[in-house]
Amino acid sequence: MLCYTIVSKHTEMKILLTIIILFTTLISCAQTTFDESSISKQTIKAVKKIEEVNQLMSSAVGAGGMRPEQWDNFEELKKTATKEELIELTNHPNGVVRSYSFWALSHKKDVDLFSIVKEHINDDEEISTMFGCIISNDKVGDFFIDVLTPEYVDLDSEKMNSTELAQLDSLLIYQPNNLSSRYSAINRAKPTENLYPKIRELVIEEKNQSALVTLAKYQKEQDIEIIKNNRSENKKIESGYYHTYVAISQFPRPEFIPLLETNLKKTLDNTHFSNEWRELYKAIASYKNKKAVELLKIPFSQVEHQNIKKYHIRFVYGAIQEFQDPIYNELYWKIWEDEGSISPEIYKYLFNENPSKTYELTKKEMIENYQPQKTDFVPSANGVEFTEGIYETMLNVLIANDKELANKVIAEQILNSDVHNLSLYTSKVKKQNIFIEPLFERLENAWNAHIYLDLVKTLIDYDNKEINERIIKTRKRNKNLNEDWGGKALDKLLAENGIE
Repeated sequence: MLCYTIVSKHTEMKILLTIIILFTTLISCAQTTFDESSISKQTIKAVKKIEEVNQLMSSAVGAGGMRPEQWDNFEELKKTATKEELIELTNHPNGVVRSYSFWALSHKKDVDLFSIVKEHINDDEEISTMFGCIISNDKVGDFFIDVLTPEYVDLDSEKMNSTELAQLDSLLIYQPNNLSSRYSAINRAKPTENLYPKIRELVIEEKNQSALVTLAKYQKEQDIEIIKNNRSENKKIESGYYHTYVAISQFPRPEFIPLLETNLKKTLDNTHFSNEWRELYKAIASYKNKKAVELLKIPFSQVEHQNIKKYHIRFVYGAIQEFQDPIYNELYWKIWEDEGSISPEIYKYLFNENPSKTYELTKKEMIENYQPQKTDFVPSANGVEFTEGIYETMLNVLIANDKELANKVIAEQILNSDVHNLSLYTSKVKKQNIFIEPLFERLENAWNAHIYLDLVKTLIDYDNKEINERIIKTRKRNKNLNEDWGGKALDKLLAENGIE
């Protein structure tokens, strides 16, 4: 008599993952010895050099981008070691040697790199790394994964495909390990019902903070108390809530409001700001209700120290941009009018909401001492380019609605703009005669090469013989136009345009 066992897809998945984990664990346990006898003397010589420096370095390090001797050692290893030697060297006792060996292998063909990565999921030895000017400590297993991750470390290395990436993420989540890559895998995980028990287990048993955020995405009532009571270990009394706030942003329930309100009020007398506040305000803004507005208004009037208030306002503004909603319109206007902050995205939104008010505030931003007025004039957005630059967008709005006023602003800014903003205004000149005198007036005393080269290029665009002759005369009067690299660049610019 034959017996048949019927199992659910959930059970099948658990069995499959158990087999994968067991298999990988067995491989990891087996990968404990290194056979030095299989390595040639010439390769051992390169290995010893790498081991002596004992830091993983890129081809260019430090402020000057110098090529370090360690990179030469790595090149020697790649040149002398065979594929089989490099595979064996991924088990070398030294973590830097293991890392460079795997990196070298990633440039070889016909190597099962993915199997080697899986063998090193528990390779959590920390090594010192230096890429450019950045020195940090990384785990060997994390480096192996980074080498094979698309767009990471070395674009010439072999990379994992989507199937391998998904399988690795499962292993990182289900198999106990201390790699930083595990947190990334948890963050990327889609909140499926099959995954839910494991994510919940990671939160309850391991206090895994990334798992807490993923758990919140399920939005299950049974997890409310877990989220509300979460706090990572932190020596500072008011800190340790970063992931709690991020989780609440994913699952804004009324039960969390008391915690958010209490923690917000604790910040008001602080003499230093905390980056946790950024997530605190996002958590509040995620509710998009009257209570959220009430809480978000608190820092405008109740922060004790003015130098800290600006950080609160900045975080509030970031939060209501991320969780944009008409209920925050009052705050958008207040932050622009009272605090002088406006983003291109919110500017366009407010222009659509109230074009007249937006236009008046635009003039206040662009014209010194301008006082906004109540008006029935409705500006047009026809032909206006809403760019990523807020002042360019505002200028475009002025040009579209009051050309004469816009020209006055451009002329004024040609005379006074700093090196970072001048090109915005010179780009709007477009051979208009009204700007010739302001351009020459600025050129008469200009000393910054970036500024006077911009001015001269703009004047040359007029393609006018008299203007070109005037450039030469002005250069003779302003000796700054002849000095250092700027003078040479101006020589070249004039020669290219036949101006002598």
